[in-house]
Amino acid sequence: AQELRAQQRNDQMRKEHFAVKTEFPEASQGDVVIDAVVANRKRVIYRSKQRGWLEVDLLLGRWASENVMSLSNEELRQYEDILNRETIDIFNFISGKDTVPPEIDTPMMKRLQDYCKTSPLGKASIKGFLENKKYMSN
Repeated sequence: AQELRAQQRNDQMRKEHFAVKTEFPEASQGDVVIDAVVANRKRVIYRSKQRGWLEVDLLLGRWASENVMSLSNEELRQYEDILNRETIDIFNFISGKDTVPPEIDTPMMKRLQDYCKTSPLGKASIKGFLENKKYMSN
């Protein structure tokens, strides 16, 4: 019984943690009103840039800056499912080092893997790093 209650509480906490806010104080918006959809997409971009591991920050941060605002709702859901994984696992999945679990083996994962294979960020290059810096500011 206690294990069941603990699992239910865990599920509830995770649901609340991943829930997207839909209301924002007027004072926090400045001159531009941001709706919940745009705010969520900006949150996803921020999460992509701030993983805590430089390689993943650079790869996902640039990809997200270039793509997240134009994703369909389904593509965004798939991308968020990937973002909810541990950073090292994300890197290993998109770089092909580890087998992708079936629940995130989606067209979005294939898209990220293709980007990782063709991205100049995977190669040591001062020019490439400087080019990427413009995508990394918040």
